[in-house]
Parts: sequence; structure tokens; C-alpha cells
Amino acid sequence: MKVIYTNTPGSERGTCYRRLDQFFGVIDGATSVSVQGDAPHIGEAYQRQGISVSEIEEGLRLDGPTIAQWLEQGYKASAYPPNGYAPVSSQAEIDKAIEEEEGGDETDPHKMKVPELKEWLTAQGITFDPALNKPDLQALIPSKE
Repeated sequence: MKVIYTNTPGSERGTCYRRLDQFFGVIDGATSVSVQGDAPHIGEAYQRQGISVSEIEEGLRLDGPTIAQWLEQGYKASAYPPNGYAPVSSQAEIDKAIEEEEGGDETDPHKMKVPELKEWLTAQGITFDPALNKPDLQALIPSKE
């Protein structure tokens, strides 16, 4: 569970919001913590428990989209979070989305770019005219029966 300490609580599902003056100890089940404001004792307590802590810049809104919601809307992972918003997703989730966006090794031939698709087809022993465009190359991909 994500825990956010701030003086402007939000209502994001699956997130526990606490005011900065409501720190009574580490919350069980916390997986990541964000602190907006001057409260180093909160971050230190969670870090001692091995829980990742991030600071949220003052003035940023906390009710923005998750990285998954951002991508579903057609935006690039590298442009996350939106201007004026604090990231809602963990840094690990953001890093993973950026890595996938940058074209980490794609394994689905239907999603490959033309050069990778040509390499994949050649590796599968499928011959083709090098002048074919992407839809024609994709038509050569064997069905998954």
C-alpha cells in the first residue's frame, strides 16, 4: 500500500493519506511512502524499515493519474507525471514503463518495428521480399495455433 503524508490529503484508491501531524509510527503494509512537507522524521522511520521514501515538492497536486492511467490515455511514459502533479506511481513502476517505451527487447512480433520484425522472420526461417511494408511482413507471422 502506498502512504502519502501531506497537509492536503487526496482520495486516490489504494492509497493511505495522513496529515503530517498524524505520524504515530510506521503503518503496517506500507510498500512506498511519499512525504510532502518538512517532516524528515517520517521518512527516516520508514527507511529504517526498508521501505522506499520519496519527497513531494510543495505545491504539486496529489490527485494525478498513475503511470498506467497515463499510458492508457495515450501519453508517453517519459512525460510522466503531468505538469503540476506529483507522481502517484512508484519510481520502479515509472522506470519499467519508460524502459518498455524505449523499446526494451520486444518479443511479440506483431509489436516489433520493421527492422526487428525482419530479423525475427529471418530467424524463423521465413523468406520475404525486403521491400515489403510492415502490414505485409506481419501477415507472414505464423498464427499461434
